[in-house]
Amino acid sequence: MSPPVYVQPPHIYVFFGAIGLWIVSDLHIAWRFGGRGDASQDRGSKRVLGLSVAAGVLGAALVSEFVTALSLAHPAIAFWGGIGTMVLGVVVRQYAAWTLREYFSLEVTVDSTDSVVTSGPYRWVRHPSYTGGFTTLVGLGVAVGNWVSLAVVIGAGLVGYGYRITVEERALRDQLGDEYEAYAERTPYRLVPGLW
Repeated sequence: MSPPVYVQPPHIYVFFGAIGLWIVSDLHIAWRFGGRGDASQDRGSKRVLGLSVAAGVLGAALVSEFVTALSLAHPAIAFWGGIGTMVLGVVVRQYAAWTLREYFSLEVTVDSTDSVVTSGPYRWVRHPSYTGGFTTLVGLGVAVGNWVSLAVVIGAGLVGYGYRITVEERALRDQLGDEYEAYAERTPYRLVPGLW
């Protein structure tokens, strides 16, 4: 049986290029917005999210090597669709960070003087930065080309982003009260429009 498409030249270069874009994008966000917050409201969610994403990426790669019988149909099409999805996720995350500007932080930190932002991607979901991150992670799972790998990244993403969103929602409701409640009613979806 031939190795997965994503580890064969020239696909492997595109695959690692997309991962590099993801890393550089997140490093840019960390450089621009890092160290802005008091981590007391974070409840370890930054660490949980980071570990979940890393476990999802590593798990997807390992599973694709050992569970080859559950490969996605049309692996080349799945690969390119996954790469496109990864790039889309990076763009959405950057757009969300750019929209929030000074309110964006890598730690969950909300102050009662903060305002609820409802423009840009925040019109469709309450946590579009996480939508972007989750989309990139799912794109990686598709690009790897294995059903189990895709399930691993989705599961890891739901654990990490689910916990982070729960922590952040609690802080937003505690600090911003009625203003955030009204926004949540107008924008019912946290991560994926039409689903959750």
